[in-house]
Amino acid sequence: MSEAMRNALILSGVLLALVLFTHIGRHKAHLVILILPFFTCALVGWAVLYDLKLTTPNSLAGLVGIAAGVLIGWGLLKGTKVEWDQEKSAVYTRAGWVYLGLWLFVLVGRLIFVYTLEHSHSFAADFGKFLMDTGIDAGGVSAFFVTMALTMVIFRTAGVWVYRAKVLRQAQRTPSYAS
Repeated sequence: MSEAMRNALILSGVLLALVLFTHIGRHKAHLVILILPFFTCALVGWAVLYDLKLTTPNSLAGLVGIAAGVLIGWGLLKGTKVEWDQEKSAVYTRAGWVYLGLWLFVLVGRLIFVYTLEHSHSFAADFGKFLMDTGIDAGGVSAFFVTMALTMVIFRTAGVWVYRAKVLRQAQRTPSYAS
């Protein structure tokens, strides 16, 4: 197994575990849980992208990753319900099959991409030709995947934050809603 595949498997496993234990099902919308992804994304983004050569092709690959991340993040947000629990006087998130399906689609898609790149000579040759034709280097490929993943997380988290604030305002204005 190559280092790239091993890294992809480890990252995918860690992300899947985090999603399963912190997003799937019903969870209290703690501020820490909502703030932590922003710090994590900043650290991961810096660690992976700090030495990216800022060429036009690499920058465009990153922008395409951001666009894909917004679309997937929107789907993740739509797959997340933010609700007020009257008994516990707290905001909760609930994510189910749609949410899990989108995460699995992204994670498995990345694994299939890496596996196919390593095990299919024709795919590797075609992808290499694409990179040569467009001027994207390995950093640009990383920029695409990293910006997509980070944008997904940031978009969903920011959306939950906005919905949480809306639910809290509603709870404060409506006595029967908050009690």
